[in-house]
Amino acid sequence: MDKEKAKSLLLDFVNLIPAFVKLMYNLVKDPAVSTTDKAVLGAAIVYIFSPVDLIPDVIPFLGQVDDAYLVAIALQRLLNSAGPEIIKKYWEGSMDVFNSLQNAVEAALFFLPQKTVDILLKKIPN
Repeated sequence: MDKEKAKSLLLDFVNLIPAFVKLMYNLVKDPAVSTTDKAVLGAAIVYIFSPVDLIPDVIPFLGQVDDAYLVAIALQRLLNSAGPEIIKKYWEGSMDVFNSLQNAVEAALFFLPQKTVDILLKKIPN
């Protein structure tokens, strides 16, 4: 993946943030979603609004990359455990949600410093 493609994919993801926020809100309310998945999603949301970041938000573009990455992996966890039918039930974005999440993760990994990638990937359960 080259820099321009990664940047384009991340910008596409950023444009879908309102749809992802609505998706996350609906997933938290859905009784079919496990409490653990809701907690992981809640932690990602708290991180986004937290003033403490791995990459400070005041750094243009890169400051939002770690936020996008964490939201994407939290949502990917939901896709894997809750199943696509629950996600599709609430998804209102114009792009395929599964491809959008995968693209965001891959693009974010491209831009994040390797040390940050190592920290983030170490925290993801296999």
